[in-house]
Formats: sequence, structure tokens, C-alpha cells
Amino acid sequence: MRYAVLNKKNKESISLRETLMGKIDATYDEIDPEVVFSIGGDGTVLNAVSKYAHILDRILIVAIHTGNLGFYTEFLPKGLDDILALLKTDYQINEFSLLSYKAGTYEGLAMNEVFVSGKFKMLEADVYIDQTLVMNTRGNGICISTPTGSTAYNYALGGAIIDHDIKAVQLTLAAPFDTIKHRMAYPIVLSEKHEFIIKPKNYDCELSADRLHINLHNVREIRVKISTKTARFLKNEHNVFAKRIKDTFIGRD
Repeated sequence: MRYAVLNKKNKESISLRETLMGKIDATYDEIDPEVVFSIGGDGTVLNAVSKYAHILDRILIVAIHTGNLGFYTEFLPKGLDDILALLKTDYQINEFSLLSYKAGTYEGLAMNEVFVSGKFKMLEADVYIDQTLVMNTRGNGICISTPTGSTAYNYALGGAIIDHDIKAVQLTLAAPFDTIKHRMAYPIVLSEKHEFIIKPKNYDCELSADRLHINLHNVREIRVKISTKTARFLKNEHNVFAKRIKDTFIGRD
């Protein structure tokens, strides 16, 4: 087995990386790994997906939680020996959807969300579902998220939490300026068969795809949909979706 490690730059994550590399019986290969260990929080996972986007179909991500947020992180540091043993068995995986986006000459993937905003002023844009104009929006921005990303910025904007096993894409608005002339409907959840098309009226816009930020100039349309690519994660059978929601947003008993 070939493996690589991406870790948060704090003491606990660095220490766990050293422990892992001392225990694992495998070849370290940062260029073409089969298994990628992500040690940290959700941000470290996003970095791993971005770094290995070109070979996502060939890698397994093992996410170990040492960070502040851990919705993607399936395991805790104390379970390291169990993780290494699990990798030698007929393990199960979680297969998470990604977004694909195209904005002018820019295109790529996002694990959590694509966020479009105006530069220096309010964003005004027409929103289409496929080829049908749905609404004209005015506000701070438009957030389009995956089911796994539904618990990130989308949730802070009042969007719905979506089961990670559903292939869907969700649109919600950031601080919409709703008036008689600008009626807006949100959040909107679509199946994988559809796409959102945003046609900005601003000359200058900004697009954020997870941790990547792009300045757009005179872009006529931005297309976002569920990608055919997915990210594969080692599954912890004891870490169920409902419990994650409760522990993260409600609190442990």
C-alpha cells in the first residue's frame, strides 16, 4: 500500500503523524498514494481533496479528527490502531458528492460549496435551473452546496441539512435584499439531474470554491452542478449521520 499524510500544523496533529508513520507497514508516496490520511479538521480534508483532485477516483481518504470542526473526520486519534487494522479488512466507504463549476475560463471541483458574491457592492444576478429563469437576486451572494457542505456555510445562511447519501445540490442566498420588485425563493434543492446557472449583472464578481478564491471580470454565466467525480472516505460504522448532527449542533448529553 502507498500512502500520504496531510496534517494540521498543530502539536497534536504533528505528533499523531509521527506515530502513524512509525506504526504503518506501507510505502510513503506523496505523488501517487492509494490512501491519504487527513489529520486535523474539515479544513485539512478540503486541502486533501484539492491536492489530489486529479486522482480522487483512485484514492481512499482516512480522516482523523484533531481540529475544531470535524464533520468529515470519521475517526479519533485514540483509534489509530483500529484504523490500521481496518484497512487490512474488507472495509466500507462513504462516497461523497462534489460540485463541478465553470465560470468563464475557470472550472474545477468543490467539496463544500461554491459561493458567488459581488466585488465592492451587492451582487445582482439572474438564477436559472437548467434553461429556466427562476428569479433575479440581489444580496451579498449566492451559495451552492453539496449535501456534505450543507452543514458548513450553507447552514449558517439558513439552508437545510441534507443527508450525505443523497445526490443533491442546494442553493441559498446570503443577506438577500427582498423587495416587491425582487422576490426570491430559497433554499432550493435539486437532484443530480439538474444544474444551477447564475448570470451576474455585475462586471466584477468573486467566486469561492471551498478554499480557492477567484476574481471574475465580465463573466456572463456561472454553471454549478453535481460532479460525476466523488471523494471516497474510510467509513466508521459507529459514527452515524444523526449522531453527528446532534453532537455538532445540539451538543452531547
